[in-house]
Amino acid sequence: MFNVNNDTYKRITSRDIRNVFLLGGLAGMLVFIACYGVSILDVTNDAWLLSGEDITQHYIGWKFYRASEWTFPIGQIQGILYPQTSCIIYSDSNPLLAIFFKLFSPLLPETFQYFGISGLLSFFLVGAFAGVIARRGTESRCYCFLAAGLTSFSPYLFYRMFIHTALASQWIILAAITIWVYRPYFSSWKKKTAAWTILLVAGTLTHIYYIPMVMLFFFGFGLQDLISGKGWKEDLAAAVVSIGVDLAVLYIVGAFSVHTSMEDTGLGVYSANVNSLINPVIFSRFLPGLPYGEGQLEGFGYLGLGVLILTAGTVILAIYGVYKNRKKTAEENALPEKNGRRDTLAAGISVTIVFLLGFLLAFSPVIRCGENEVLTIQYPQFIISLLSVFRTTGRFIWCVAYFIISLGLITVGRMVKKKGAVVFLAVLLVVQAVDVWPLVQVRKELVHPESGMVTMKSEEWETLAEGKIHLTILPWSTVHGMNGLKAAYETGNFAVDHGMTINYFPIARIDYEKLAEEDGVLRQKAENREDEDTLYILDTREAGEVLGLVVYEIDGYYVGIRE
Repeated sequence: MFNVNNDTYKRITSRDIRNVFLLGGLAGMLVFIACYGVSILDVTNDAWLLSGEDITQHYIGWKFYRASEWTFPIGQIQGILYPQTSCIIYSDSNPLLAIFFKLFSPLLPETFQYFGISGLLSFFLVGAFAGVIARRGTESRCYCFLAAGLTSFSPYLFYRMFIHTALASQWIILAAITIWVYRPYFSSWKKKTAAWTILLVAGTLTHIYYIPMVMLFFFGFGLQDLISGKGWKEDLAAAVVSIGVDLAVLYIVGAFSVHTSMEDTGLGVYSANVNSLINPVIFSRFLPGLPYGEGQLEGFGYLGLGVLILTAGTVILAIYGVYKNRKKTAEENALPEKNGRRDTLAAGISVTIVFLLGFLLAFSPVIRCGENEVLTIQYPQFIISLLSVFRTTGRFIWCVAYFIISLGLITVGRMVKKKGAVVFLAVLLVVQAVDVWPLVQVRKELVHPESGMVTMKSEEWETLAEGKIHLTILPWSTVHGMNGLKAAYETGNFAVDHGMTINYFPIARIDYEKLAEEDGVLRQKAENREDEDTLYILDTREAGEVLGLVVYEIDGYYVGIRE
């Protein structure tokens, strides 16, 4: 089905692709609106983003970035780890949209959030690319519409949406599959280079985990050319250009300006379980949950009952196709224009290898089945270091899952008569929606939460913050350590809303040794009485009094100012 010698390509026009893209996008949007409503599309409605969950971090990161001056690198966030700086990439605020909307910041309302728009756009593009992929196997627009709806009900898409919203931009994976599926349209060096470079940069500026995901399918694309002996040198050159451009973009945005290790702890904990594709945990109406290891919900990849049935149907059709092909005469099989044996072999091998690599990345380096550890892969240290940058390897299961869906949609579209395929997919869509509805119900609560900003209640905060430009927490861990993550988000939100910097806010890739050093610098500043513009949150009353501050006890915090 990835074979270039297929008459289906000749019947697919750019108009066909445009139409099914929009039709599939419509299906995705309808799924989004049916599940989440439209209130979160109001860009001035940010109440649902202040729940104290991870999305609160992403929203406050955007607020600090919007309040920052334009500098180079352009993604630099000032005031969020004062006097250090950070980068919009590490607040998981979808840098692509953050940079775009910051360009128009003077024209935007004072309160502005794009996370609802981001969710709608993700569902639109998931549906759009699913529709285009399905068009590879059929001329039926109705089938493509249903395929888009089925794909939009992917459980792992709902599982991530408005938790780690940037990681719900899973259309990037489908876009990579689309380029591979429609590889004859990207046969020239310019087209394939442009397509993969644009997608790689878009993925990078959405979330850095999409870098290896896009490269996985780029590898499959090039491997098929290598085996078939067609243009693999151009693919290699395209890869060099794409990676070079992507590195340049990362530099311009500021990914390398954060002086801490890119590696992170937890490799082997946040993997996918061997049962991930069939394990609904507690989110299926029909199937029971299966055991899994600690941390492995990061590798949640349940396909949904509708897609599981699609997968079973695909396997049956594939076996039937092999049987039917064997019945052909030797003369028929010898005709290259009808069979394209080398291209078919290249497609089969490359698809199989990408499947295996996807599974290997998702499961490794510690492979678990249920609660049992099956195998620990002893990678060389340089591979461990590379994987530690993307420690949550379980997310690679999405590549496998969307690949399964894509192959299923194309196979059914090609091998089942049009009316039968449409009816079959309509049934699967209903089954899938009903099956994953418990998950949808849970995730709908994310857009109607109670506020998590509950610790800073007193009006005294407003009085003491007047005229201050710095909110300093001494030591930096005081708020987070006393009251947890939500409280740390709340102090950050208070600071940015009052035009103040803050010396600690929980984002990714923090240099904690540097934070401790800065504690000493900020304490020295207080001892020198160079802090009239600073509002302090202290671990003890005595700590403030030693510094000569006037200390108040407000909402359980010791708050100090210079008078």
